[in-house]
Amino acid sequence: MLKLQKFSIQKLAYALRQSRTMTAWGLDIGGHALKAVKIAQTADGLFVEDMDIIEYSVLSHDANSIQYPGIQETIQTFLLKHRITKTDKISISIPGQFVLSRFTSIPPVDKKQLRNLIRYEAKQQIPFDLNDIAWDYQQLTEQVPGMEGIEIGLFASKKEMLGQLLTSFSPLESRLTAIQPSPLAMYNFISFDQQTDGLAIILNSEAENTDIIIADDQYFWLRSIPVSTVDADLVKEIQRSVEYYKSLTKGTAIFKTLLLMGSQFNDPVNVKFITDNFAYETKVLHALNNVKLCDTINPVYFNEHILHLGVALGLALQGVGVGRIKTNLLPRELIKAAEIAKKKPYAIAALGCLGFSLIIQYGGLHTRITHLKNSDDHHQKVLQNVKELEREYRHAETLAQTKKSSLDLISSIDSSRFIWMEILDKVLSLIPDNVSIASIQSSWIDEDSISSGKQTSPAVSQPKKAATPAKPGASKKLLFMGIKGESQEPSMRFIEERVLKPIQNLTLFNQKVAAFKNVEIVPGSSRQVVHKEGLDSYISFEIRWIVKSKDEIRDDENALLLNKGTSTPSRKL
Repeated sequence: MLKLQKFSIQKLAYALRQSRTMTAWGLDIGGHALKAVKIAQTADGLFVEDMDIIEYSVLSHDANSIQYPGIQETIQTFLLKHRITKTDKISISIPGQFVLSRFTSIPPVDKKQLRNLIRYEAKQQIPFDLNDIAWDYQQLTEQVPGMEGIEIGLFASKKEMLGQLLTSFSPLESRLTAIQPSPLAMYNFISFDQQTDGLAIILNSEAENTDIIIADDQYFWLRSIPVSTVDADLVKEIQRSVEYYKSLTKGTAIFKTLLLMGSQFNDPVNVKFITDNFAYETKVLHALNNVKLCDTINPVYFNEHILHLGVALGLALQGVGVGRIKTNLLPRELIKAAEIAKKKPYAIAALGCLGFSLIIQYGGLHTRITHLKNSDDHHQKVLQNVKELEREYRHAETLAQTKKSSLDLISSIDSSRFIWMEILDKVLSLIPDNVSIASIQSSWIDEDSISSGKQTSPAVSQPKKAATPAKPGASKKLLFMGIKGESQEPSMRFIEERVLKPIQNLTLFNQKVAAFKNVEIVPGSSRQVVHKEGLDSYISFEIRWIVKSKDEIRDDENALLLNKGTSTPSRKL
């Protein structure tokens, strides 16, 4: 009897442990293989419970399509080889080049107003109708007293692209719980499992593209580029990303670590090439730190393929609730459908119990119910209508107050602060490789100072992480900007053709006309500098311009439409 009791207690304890277990699959579709990892979260920690790499013929997709012909057959093969339980969560990845990423800061506000403010930011930052995209945000910094702003990241993808992706995963569509961009899934894995020393560059290079992720404590920045070979072009793109990030932090960023992942770094030659071109400490992912392997997983086989599994591991970690990034680009209607399907068994059970209870009560009170039914139904309907009208009135009153507060908040936000980030991004992108920028200046000046000839050089203004310029006063102000740089090409014609003219023709926010006026090389700023050590000479220069106002942009675009007689073409992601 004692043995039987002990055995029953052990079985009960095991059943309780199993009920607390959370499991999730991460599925990453690459250019040549489906990478799948299942992670289980138990009282003893996190374990890789299952994994697979199913190879297939190389897939191809362009910038406007994400369709994977034949991938449904691969999914069927996966389902035949692995058991998917009802409690398993399934997350899939979408390549980074199909996702629009924006990083910005917002004023500290109450949590009730945060969602409305972020939606307003999304409308400003994302150049598409929000009804045509799936988007989400991640708060990067906590709100603390005295902080001027909260850093957030916005991530969006067209519903058309997501529809193509979901078509490829149609056998699993009803089971999906999340769609996450590949670089964000990679960051979830690195931030949870790998220890990086200080400011780190994470490089995930696969057969179809390369993700560059810069991790700085709780803050991160990412970029996806269509470069799939480890060569001089990839080195140049990494350097360009590093320099841009340094410009956001006024040059205070000091990089220490370069972590290599992806199929391209299975080749030691590629690892050596990257190591030789950078002075940072270079590491290659070889093993897990905070996630264990179940006994059913061959550790040798797993570690041989771990370079391929970073994205799948990050997806699974998010599925069990330990990923730092919580964004989800799965269309909202599918999320609601999954939630309803999850609750349906409980609803059916509750209805069954309620129905059984009503049958019992009805049998005992049948006579009384028959006599009072008509009268009771009438009074109940009247009472219900009165209560419903009262609820609708209170809801309308509350909604009106909420909308008024939201509108008051939104109207107080200065939209001009977004233009500085757009200008910085586009000006830096058109600078040639043999031209370096020493400084970028901006200031608000009175319009009268231009007409009276009192034009002055702008004060240096380059806040950390794309902070916004100071708000102009009530009088008419003009945003005056300039750059100082050095050209290794000792020719003023080169500067005029490759720097001055592109700035003169630069457009912002998908506008159709040039965003600047009075673009010129500052008189007397150009001079040739000769190195004392006998190195090549260079030309220093300064270019300044005035940013057109919204009214000027609108007038120029109207004039352009009248001249061309055509409508503005639709924008594409």
